[in-house]
Amino acid sequence: MTHHDLLPTDERFEQIKANLFETIAVDDRRRTRKHRIIAIGVAGAIVAGTTAGAIAVALASQGQINNVTDCYAAADLNSRHGTSVMVTADLDEKTPNALDARIRLAEDMCAATWRTGVFSPEGSSSTAEYPVPHLETCQLPDGRLAVFPSDQALSALCSRLGLTIPRE
Repeated sequence: MTHHDLLPTDERFEQIKANLFETIAVDDRRRTRKHRIIAIGVAGAIVAGTTAGAIAVALASQGQINNVTDCYAAADLNSRHGTSVMVTADLDEKTPNALDARIRLAEDMCAATWRTGVFSPEGSSSTAEYPVPHLETCQLPDGRLAVFPSDQALSALCSRLGLTIPRE
């Protein structure tokens, strides 16, 4: 037997080569599909983790929920507004204050803002006292309270603004 007899014919060589390339292509498609499935799973886990993280980050601390209020110049989230913080506030506190006390504090802080003229066209004054409109309090998504001038019923106002009625 010579070495020539061990080598495939040109026709058989082309068949072997075609089979080999087909096997490689099938393996590549499987590997690509497997990698896609893994990538989709990893991307889904990242999205879920990021969403959960955003929700956790979006909640205010209990100290902020108890003592920090956003005061608005109009019954509109895009209106001019400012954030009021109780001067003696302990922003590290962990115990929730009673809801009625939180609402009363929020409305008192915002009434003081109105009284000093912060929302008046002329600006604030240390001597003049400006009128305070009827104030309503809704709850922001982070748990803090927001106070708006409004004669609208609380449930209608909060609903229109996409906020909730304050709750514990």
